[in-house]
Amino acid sequence: MRKTIYLALLAPLVSALAAGNGAGQIGVYHWGGQYSQSVSQGVAAIASLGGRVARISLSARFYRDYNMGTDCLSGFNLTAGAQDPDVAQALANPGIDVVIITAYDGTSYGDCQHMRFLDPAFYTPENTAAIRREYSNLTLYLQRKYARTHKQFIISDWEEDNAIYCGDAYKFALVDQVRSDCLSQYQSQYGVASPADAFQGLKLWQDARARGIFDGRRRARAEGVGGMRVYLAPEFNIVRALHDHGFQSVLYDVLPSAAFDYVSYSAWESINSPQPAATLLVDIGTIQEVAGTSSIIIGETGFNRTEWAGLGVTLTSDVISAALDWGVAYIVQWELYDTDAQDEFGLYDLQGRPTALAAWFQSTFQPAIPNLPPLTP
Repeated sequence: MRKTIYLALLAPLVSALAAGNGAGQIGVYHWGGQYSQSVSQGVAAIASLGGRVARISLSARFYRDYNMGTDCLSGFNLTAGAQDPDVAQALANPGIDVVIITAYDGTSYGDCQHMRFLDPAFYTPENTAAIRREYSNLTLYLQRKYARTHKQFIISDWEEDNAIYCGDAYKFALVDQVRSDCLSQYQSQYGVASPADAFQGLKLWQDARARGIFDGRRRARAEGVGGMRVYLAPEFNIVRALHDHGFQSVLYDVLPSAAFDYVSYSAWESINSPQPAATLLVDIGTIQEVAGTSSIIIGETGFNRTEWAGLGVTLTSDVISAALDWGVAYIVQWELYDTDAQDEFGLYDLQGRPTALAAWFQSTFQPAIPNLPPLTP
């Protein structure tokens, strides 16, 4: 009996330790990787380390992304994707409190190739309504499905600056040849004449996504499904390089007039510097000022094991600690599984073996319980 009481008294202490170690704010990104077998497998791996925040991707190509198949899923929509048995298992994982979803609707990215959401001409009344409806339905589904749980979902996307600037916005800003090559193939690659057109399309897409999510929340309230559960966090990846060189950027030219709950910064520009943590803090301050919000997510951070010559764990710890001390809402580590022999960011290598980073995350998520007095008879 005394042992039962003792363990009951211990439970709040263990819970408090977990709450104070950052496990509720530090996420791990599971977007494929060579060892990936499914969405749920990776999310379960994150939970087994003690993590409570997971980031995944959901689009018509998610079977391909997670090594579950090779097809682009015909007729895909986001609600059907969320109801897929494997995805549903991942979303329902009891160890995960927050799921950040890199989401691409079937309406504007249904063929897994053409980013029609960047084409202003795509936004006919019918297509705009279809995009809004897809996000509204997803939001309503998640609000209903998880109404009696602790779950929260954040709908994001991938590095919008890179999406517009041929996959490498940083080099577009700084390297003349990269910029020239990008612009010379822009029409054929994007279906629009220039990045300026793509920015117009992006603004329309973000507006449609926001209106859809807000409508889904309204529909849930009308049904008596209370509580905020689904949020919006558009993602960008350049703070300085584009704006400083006279080019449009998502931070300066989209977010100030956009609707959102959070903004997500994929922080490679900041952390690929001689002083990653210090640079990140300066850049977070700029984001707060320009976007007009302190609801900031660091959507990606990480250090290649080989390139950083064994310093990855230390730098990871420094960057995460600095960001949490500043007060970011969440910070997400890229990535769960290595992608290839050059992409060595993973908590697990190409054979699924844990790296030193996995050990660090596990020790961070599951701190040792302090010495306790012995049980008395």
